[in-house]
Amino acid sequence: MFLAPIGAAVVLGGGAAAAPAPKAPLPPPPLWIGVFDPRLPTHAPWDNDKLTPVPHGGVVRVLAPDRGPTAAGDVVIVHPLLGKVAAGKVDKGTVALPGFAFDQRDGDDAVIVLPGGTAVTVMAPSAADVAAIKAVLVKTDMLAGVRRALAGLELAAIDVDGDGKADVVATYGCTAWFDGSCQARGQFFVARRGARWVILE
Repeated sequence: MFLAPIGAAVVLGGGAAAAPAPKAPLPPPPLWIGVFDPRLPTHAPWDNDKLTPVPHGGVVRVLAPDRGPTAAGDVVIVHPLLGKVAAGKVDKGTVALPGFAFDQRDGDDAVIVLPGGTAVTVMAPSAADVAAIKAVLVKTDMLAGVRRALAGLELAAIDVDGDGKADVVATYGCTAWFDGSCQARGQFFVARRGARWVILE
């Protein structure tokens, strides 16, 4: 994803010291997707139109990945759209968070889970990244190639390798388009893989 070949150092004439080779970016840390439950009493589905942050503790259920190791030990929990980052520890597949926040909208409860100690910067994705991500999303079966399905799409990114560029982006908007209208709203998570963006399942 982030590894680049290191070019050979150029030796200048006259016995000058070789120029230092550029450092290769660190490989991306593993990541998992979790679902935050604020442990509130049963309620009707949220139907707010706009991002509505509500401070509240709760529990993150970390989803098992299709491949690779499951999350264990210390972790960092991130909700990019809320700009919320918290540290916790996985215990039997869940992470208790005494202080966090949730969005009072239906379908915006998933979070990114990273290994403990990961330095996370929440940021806005670049215009080029936004265009590339939209091009990926519109091709999904869920959005059926309908560009109108991307109207009002919200995006927020995190940088996890310190290069100042978006590595993972969370979106909120239409996730199912059918028969001329949006049938469901929710999240997509996409990650940079070299020059491409891919949807995380």
